[in-house]
Amino acid sequence: MAALQARAEELEIRLAHMEYALQSQGKEVLRLQQSNTLLARQVRELGDRLRALADAPASDPAAEPPPPHY
Repeated sequence: MAALQARAEELEIRLAHMEYALQSQGKEVLRLQQSNTLLARQVRELGDRLRALADAPASDPAAEPPPPHY
């Protein structure tokens, strides 16, 4: 009977550790999803900015003032 009790306690301990690990993994997955969402939004914004720069007419180099070393 003592062996059965010890086995049940061992299983309960293992279950508690597995539940804790699962909870920790769930939190990490959520954090990674949030990070991924933020990064995806930043990539979209950078793409939009790049397209806007590509669509903008190039400035005339003659209109630029000369560098200070001239």
